[in-house]
Amino acid sequence: MKAFFLLVYLFISAIASYAQVNVSDSLALVNLYNATNGSGWKNKEGWLTQKVSEWNGITVTGNRVTNIYLVNNNLKGTLPSSIGDLSAITGIYLSNNKLEGSIPESVYTLSALQYFYLNNNQITGEISTKVGDLQMMIELVLDHNKLTGQLPVSLGRMARMTDLILSNNQLSGVIPKELGRTWLHDLNLSYNQFSGSLPPELATIPDLLALRLNNNSFSGSIPSGYFPLVCYIIDLSNNNLTGALPGDFGNNATVVSVNVGNNQISGQVPSSVANLTNLQSLELDSNQIQGSLPTSLGNLQKLVRLNINNNKLSGSIPPGLCNLSNLQAVNLSNNLFTFSGMECIGKKNDESIVTDYSYKNQKTLDLNNNNSILSVSADGTLSKNTYILYKEGVVVQTQNGDSTFQVSESGDYWIEVHNVEANGLVLYSSRQNVGSVILPLTWLDFTAVNCSNNVCLEWKTTNELNTAYFDVERSADGIAFEKIGNVPSANKPGEHTYNLKDYTPFYGINYYRIKQTDKDGAYTFSKIVNVNINAAGVARLTPNPANNYFVLKGILKAEKIDVFNISGQLVKQWTSVAGNQQLNISNLQPGIYIIKVIADKNETSHKLIKQ
Repeated sequence: MKAFFLLVYLFISAIASYAQVNVSDSLALVNLYNATNGSGWKNKEGWLTQKVSEWNGITVTGNRVTNIYLVNNNLKGTLPSSIGDLSAITGIYLSNNKLEGSIPESVYTLSALQYFYLNNNQITGEISTKVGDLQMMIELVLDHNKLTGQLPVSLGRMARMTDLILSNNQLSGVIPKELGRTWLHDLNLSYNQFSGSLPPELATIPDLLALRLNNNSFSGSIPSGYFPLVCYIIDLSNNNLTGALPGDFGNNATVVSVNVGNNQISGQVPSSVANLTNLQSLELDSNQIQGSLPTSLGNLQKLVRLNINNNKLSGSIPPGLCNLSNLQAVNLSNNLFTFSGMECIGKKNDESIVTDYSYKNQKTLDLNNNNSILSVSADGTLSKNTYILYKEGVVVQTQNGDSTFQVSESGDYWIEVHNVEANGLVLYSSRQNVGSVILPLTWLDFTAVNCSNNVCLEWKTTNELNTAYFDVERSADGIAFEKIGNVPSANKPGEHTYNLKDYTPFYGINYYRIKQTDKDGAYTFSKIVNVNINAAGVARLTPNPANNYFVLKGILKAEKIDVFNISGQLVKQWTSVAGNQQLNISNLQPGIYIIKVIADKNETSHKLIKQ
């Protein structure tokens, strides 16, 4: 026994004299070596054989150990309590090892400790309430362990701390409001079991760069101040948050990434999203957000990723979205969109604006049944749509550019719609059970041809019964139609041919349909036909589509130019306009307009698309 104590004495004496390092520090390192299977470390160069200052991963300042760096070095075992004897140490870096057990209470007495990295181990137990005594702590990184219990309120006393990384543990309870007193730059509590409301006090932390509270069980609404606060990343995804996005959602010109996906957020996407001028990633997926996407979304020039999958959004995709040069990934799936605005997202032949896009599972279209005329509204460019009619699951008819189908048999019907530009997106209608069908007439043919820059319309019917008249309707876009003429029907058996000439067609594509009305007021529609009028030597608009202006070509002067919206309202007017004069339309909303030009006492109508 005396010999054993003599050997210990000689070992200590050798360390003290050879290494010239504080004896308590030296012994604490020896204990660390023995407690963590030092013989099995990846790199144990110099340990126990050379001067302490030459031991791998050890920094000595004066005669004190000030830094331990043994990251990814295959340490196995538990931290010895004697680590608390390293009273001058400023940094402990033991990440990516196989350490177990709890953090020794003695660690919380290391008053000089500034950097404590114990992440990616198997540490258990709770964070001691004494953690607040580490007043010099700057970075406390304990993520990817098995820590349990609640966050100590004393964390709020660590005035110098900039990084608190506790993600991927089993911590629970609420976030103490005292954290709002800190000067944190990075707060990461993700992938734990926290619950309760998000404390408003976090919005008082100055200079917070990143806030990650994702993958917990937080509830309630998002407090005001969170979005304007964070300079770089805010991630609140995968919680149980409710309510609308706060009114200050867009009050931040520095944030790069926003993720509130997989919550129960409702309301709409605020138009103030346009103020997030540095935003690169916006994740709003798997919520209950509804309404239309704001057109201001198209102003986010740095946007790379947009994920709004699995919401209740509808309306048109903002046209500016397709002009964002940095956009790489878009997920619009599982919403209530139609083809409106989709035609630039998923083009064929790798011509899409983005390399990664998804827009499947959209709105179920209403299948309208008007006297056995079935129709749907899928939006988009009508001429690019293909409509497929199913009866009892079997295709019975396919049409391009026309969504109306006259059915003559009872049965269970629905319509499937494809768009030549929106590659892969398929819209489906609801089902409609059509009972016994009694047709007032049978449509044989309907044609429209250009006859000297007028349009000659001809339609043929047979088996007319109780019919009254035909209204001829015209449209500039294939969606909104106006009546341009009326023709009485024969109302008797046999084949009948009817004609009507349109003397004032639009320049460009004209769409026509016939509305047949019975004596009892019921009506049906013919198919839709179209014809292109592109006359030389007459007034024409360029560019078309236009952005901020258009020019009248082909004439020397126009006495008057009227601009009507698709509802027929006069929205702009010029008089005494010279040819080639730029006409400003920058204040008009994107859409289709009818331009009526009076020149040499002749009136012509033109369709203009404002982008």
